[in-house]
Amino acid sequence: MKKQAVIFDMDGVITDSEPFYAEAVNVVIGPLGHRLTDEDHRAIMGSSIDYTWQWVIDRFALDGDVERWKAPYDLAVEELLRRNVTPAPGLYSLLQALEGRGVKIGLATSSQGNWVEAVLARLDVTGRFGAIAAAEMVREAKPAPDLYLLAARKLGVTPQACLAIEDTPRGIESAQAAGMVTVAVRTEATAHMDVSSAEHEIESLEQFEPAWLD
Repeated sequence: MKKQAVIFDMDGVITDSEPFYAEAVNVVIGPLGHRLTDEDHRAIMGSSIDYTWQWVIDRFALDGDVERWKAPYDLAVEELLRRNVTPAPGLYSLLQALEGRGVKIGLATSSQGNWVEAVLARLDVTGRFGAIAAAEMVREAKPAPDLYLLAARKLGVTPQACLAIEDTPRGIESAQAAGMVTVAVRTEATAHMDVSSAEHEIESLEQFEPAWLD
């Protein structure tokens, strides 16, 4: 089926923001004498906020529940994203190419809506995504298909008419469960992950093949 839409994941796809989430956790738990290791970060990468913080609570035997830690974490993440994110190589040229072909563009991310706004504003691409599906908009985060199904519905296309660009196994599983063809883009932060289940693999958005839309 000819693809009518491309739906991007955010973290690791349109920007290499993954390191900032680990940094934000460390901002919160650092005063308590704790710090995520690289192995810790890999264990929670691509997970929902609730999963991440339950994991951190269990890992470091922190007091309180997830809700206690989410508020300071939220502030730390938003500040880091607003100041630091940069566009992934090839992002702007790919968006322009898709727009030129009349392909609809969406975003499906396990991140919160305010983080999405911070990233899109920093990258100056806010108006270029016709639909945004963020964590608080669905019942189940990735690897459930909810985010991709919502993005397709908001774009007014069937999931089968969408191509999804992802960088983690959870994200690929989510998009495929929704019925979409997937492209895995490798980043430094996710290079250790097995993304071989994706139909296509690229090293950067610059290698995206328009023929995949046909």
